[in-house]
Amino acid sequence: MNLLRDQSPYTFVPPKYATWFRPFTRILTPLSLRFQHKVSEVEVSGVEPVAQLAKEGHSVLVTPNHADHADPYLMLSIGLREGLPFHFMAAREGFEKSRLNAFVMKRVGAFSVNREGSDLAAVKTAIKILEEAKYPLVIFPEGEIYHHMETLDELNEGVSNIALRAASKLTDGRRAFVVPASIHLRYNEGVRDSFGSRLDALEERITIKPQSNLDTVDRILAFGSALLSIKEQEHLGRTSNGPLEDRLHALRASLVASVERSHGVDNHELSTPKRIKLIRAVIRKELTHQKNPPAAARAEELYAELDRVFLAHQLYSYPGIYLMERPSVDRIAETLFKLEEDVFGKGRYLGARKAEVVFGEPIDLGAFLSETGLNVKTGVGLLTEQVRERIQALLAG
Repeated sequence: MNLLRDQSPYTFVPPKYATWFRPFTRILTPLSLRFQHKVSEVEVSGVEPVAQLAKEGHSVLVTPNHADHADPYLMLSIGLREGLPFHFMAAREGFEKSRLNAFVMKRVGAFSVNREGSDLAAVKTAIKILEEAKYPLVIFPEGEIYHHMETLDELNEGVSNIALRAASKLTDGRRAFVVPASIHLRYNEGVRDSFGSRLDALEERITIKPQSNLDTVDRILAFGSALLSIKEQEHLGRTSNGPLEDRLHALRASLVASVERSHGVDNHELSTPKRIKLIRAVIRKELTHQKNPPAAARAEELYAELDRVFLAHQLYSYPGIYLMERPSVDRIAETLFKLEEDVFGKGRYLGARKAEVVFGEPIDLGAFLSETGLNVKTGVGLLTEQVRERIQALLAG
């Protein structure tokens, strides 16, 4: 999760899939996986039925979990290998990094979505792609990368809404399918050798004495507690006692509520991600108002609020018990990467990784609606829950 502080008016970016760009994709994708994301091996299972459905002209929406920056490259790599010209719904921020980034993303079939607003252009584009059924579509329903690969986060119901709306438009005997998928990146055991030096650097950054006498998990938890104390003092004026999980929850709730109050908003009944999404949209709208832009002092206040809700989102991404309940080499490495990303602005993959991608049994949406007695609108919640259960089952293996 990276802080993109600068705000600008949003302009939808459509896909411009180009077959002539495919040779470059075949070169760039494996290079990025190997050298940028340290993925040395990709193992895929269950993709054959998906390829067959696409070949037969059916509408295919693939919904993988999304816990790592390598995920889109993995799906792109599999698409190239299997002859599946995947298209992708991708966060607007990726297109806004640079013109080159936007150029490449569009040519591999990606289109933008504003995750903090009602992006009708993105929804219509996704529905059109699924309705035409020329290209299979990939949408990561978690939306955000939280770096806890074995625990699925809240899914965006908008994905099921898109799938069902597209299914209702199909004709000529074509059917619509949602394919839950899991992506699991496993580290080589050799990555353990990097844990000590990485923790040394983190502890040095916040000026605490190296805790090299502790084992790795206890050391991570001690570091997390110390870092949390700094943020509690900064935003609450005091440090708290009690379990780490409770302290994380209390600080993020306080941060979000304080920003909501300043805008006369109260969404306490919603989940933390939904509250953050809604309040960020309010702030962004004021910051990017073209006819009545905020004065410099007001803009700085709004940016400070964005920083607070960003911190709340960071806190939310640490479940508290994820590492403690099963301190495997993968969970330790994930947690260290995330800490580095949050403290230094960039995480480091310091060990070779093997990707395991599993495509689950396709969900026939026509059969789903028929069996449940639901319709395009009323079926959204149940479909979302079914997709969630299937992805989590795939992750559990």
